[in-house]
Amino acid sequence: MTTLSVIVPVYNAATFLPNCLATIRSNYRDDFQFILIDDHSTDETPQILEQAAEKMPWLTLIRNPENYGVAKSRNLALERADGRYLTYLDADDWYQAGHLVETLDGLQRLDVDFIRTDHVRVDAMNRSVKRAPEEVRDVALDPKSQIGLKGSRTMVDYPYLWAGMYDRERIAPELFAFDESLRTAADRPWFWRLHLNTESTAVVGLQGYFYRKDANPTALTQAGNRSTLHFLDAYAGIRDLALATENEDYIEKAAYGACRIVAFHVSMRARLSPELQSELYHRSSAFLNSFPQEAVKAALKHFDLPTRIVLKKILRIEVR
Repeated sequence: MTTLSVIVPVYNAATFLPNCLATIRSNYRDDFQFILIDDHSTDETPQILEQAAEKMPWLTLIRNPENYGVAKSRNLALERADGRYLTYLDADDWYQAGHLVETLDGLQRLDVDFIRTDHVRVDAMNRSVKRAPEEVRDVALDPKSQIGLKGSRTMVDYPYLWAGMYDRERIAPELFAFDESLRTAADRPWFWRLHLNTESTAVVGLQGYFYRKDANPTALTQAGNRSTLHFLDAYAGIRDLALATENEDYIEKAAYGACRIVAFHVSMRARLSPELQSELYHRSSAFLNSFPQEAVKAALKHFDLPTRIVLKKILRIEVR
């Protein structure tokens, strides 16, 4: 009987796989299932995974016939998941030995739909603990209470799938699906749906997940291509979820998040071609103007003056 399934999307991760496989081995238990899905890598990833399976026959390996993206890869891997509980691992990250057992113990002890954890950010040789933005620890909470208000970072803004574990018997199956049209930021609306449609959650102070934030040329968060603009589609999904609730606080929170992510990507525009920069400006203008005007006005008050000036200029761009 499988207790826990761990989904590991992999793409051109040959450099990181030895460490990833070592961390899987150090967290292995007979009732844990590790599903590694190779998204049609073009480096040595397939060979490394095949060699690993010879030594660890309990691994579940999937290879996509073409490059689908991480959202669809996660969905395909989920179809093979047998465990009641579910979590994720990125191929360039790693667990501390025993981290999965400790996380599972916390979820079962607190008897909630899902739990979230802190994590350790890795920048080259530097390590820093990043706390989940929830001060109340080891107590069951209403996930809706963690959506919070505009101007603050809350658990719904902590979009790390791997910093959590989820009970598949208590969460509706459809909530686990990712939007396959999104090449990046698919986890953002995923967490909004989770917080809006579940009954209980908790944060535990575990720090056994190590998140690599240093240079990784395959990381979507560091890309500067057309897929980068998928953040607009992802946040449009959040906008629609918030509007559907007719809850003014949720709508203003979504508007604030939209303004914040647009400002961030505008600040990073140098990584985009001139054509994509123009598309960023015009699509961002159309996107921000799709929110209720009062919600955007309320959101803008929470930014410093330079950022407000930038956002107001974007709002006034003629939409093509």
